[in-house]
Amino acid sequence: MRDMKPSALIPSLLLAFACSYSHAQLANMNFSDLAVRAPELIRLQSQFEQMPPLGVTIESKEIFRKGTSGKDLDVRYNIYVRGVPPDSLFRQIQWPVDREKPIPGFVGITLNNDGLMICAGRVSGQCHSSARLDAPITFAMQKPLKGEPRRSVFITQNLRIPISIIPDPIQGEDRGCRLSAIRLSAKFELAMIEGFGFPPNSDIRIHMSDDGSARLAVTIGSDHPVASATDTSDNFVAKADGKGTIQMTSLKNTGKNPTGTETVEATGPACSPKLSYEWGVF
Repeated sequence: MRDMKPSALIPSLLLAFACSYSHAQLANMNFSDLAVRAPELIRLQSQFEQMPPLGVTIESKEIFRKGTSGKDLDVRYNIYVRGVPPDSLFRQIQWPVDREKPIPGFVGITLNNDGLMICAGRVSGQCHSSARLDAPITFAMQKPLKGEPRRSVFITQNLRIPISIIPDPIQGEDRGCRLSAIRLSAKFELAMIEGFGFPPNSDIRIHMSDDGSARLAVTIGSDHPVASATDTSDNFVAKADGKGTIQMTSLKNTGKNPTGTETVEATGPACSPKLSYEWGVF
């Protein structure tokens, strides 16, 4: 639905919750502190990518896209949750990559018969619109940074349902395999690289190319370091898991080189996706 005209969205825009933050607010974290906190930030992103509780699904559907990547991009979504009691009442918690702690979002969310998040406005505690009852909620993500995840957890009763949406993704694809670079710090000093679609349990050769002088560490998987500041090799091997996915992280020393471009290529038995991203910049 990327060709939807803005005028078609006017009714739902009255309920739009803008999950956007000014670039001027992005934290310029001290590099030493970032290096110490990197494992924590990696775990945090992994938690937002976790599957919801058994029997529950959450899905975002893009309904509008306008503007230029990295500049004035405006992307909007509806969110659907299924497999929860019909009278569930949700509140949203967000965790931007530039914040030390989570921040509150929308409250009083309910679902229609299709699982679409709405403001029913029918009883106390439910969010509402002055325009009409049961209005769909539009989650508006304005001026997202490239590769920046917009992370939310929706909480109801004893359930916590996470979701991570990347409105301006950095991806590379080849013959059914895909790489994605996710920004885990404000200036992309810390990046998570994820790969999908590889043969299960296969060896994947990783080539990471910049001059190597700014790379502090590369980690394959959750906690297995394969390179450090004293290791200038740009070639590693990752093992795809039983679902054909790989994950690695790269940490850059912006105190040594303030900016740069990282190119990552993953070569498997049947495909070689490749991507590039700029680090040290908003």
